[in-house]
Amino acid sequence: MLTVVLGLGVTVAARAASTPRSTNDGVYSAAQAARGEEAFRACSYCHGRDMRGGDDPPGPALKGPIFLAKWGNRSLADLFGHIVEAMPRDRPGTLDPQAYADILAHILAANGLPAGSTELPAGGEALRDIRLDPPPLQSR
Repeated sequence: MLTVVLGLGVTVAARAASTPRSTNDGVYSAAQAARGEEAFRACSYCHGRDMRGGDDPPGPALKGPIFLAKWGNRSLADLFGHIVEAMPRDRPGTLDPQAYADILAHILAANGLPAGSTELPAGGEALRDIRLDPPPLQSR
């Protein structure tokens, strides 16, 4: 009987750990977004200083309705993985994982998504449980 109770407790704990979250829940810190803004400066050459995409060389928008239409309602793991695999364009995957997480935090902040008290993790399963949702109406 004791084994059954322990087994159920582990199942409940595992479910609680993987509860889906939204980017509207404050999944990054303001300090992390500030570090990401600094790191993003190198990205602005292609993506534009305003993050709405570049012309020459072309880079996709990382802010606004086009970005949210492409990445909205998807897992942050999808976006993080894409950034790591594709950026920087001439040296994909060469940044420290924390730098990629910081840049992602900056992207979320630039899109009006609220900061919280914890930092966005640098990859891993935790990002799979965070869905990129549109920002609240008042911050658009």
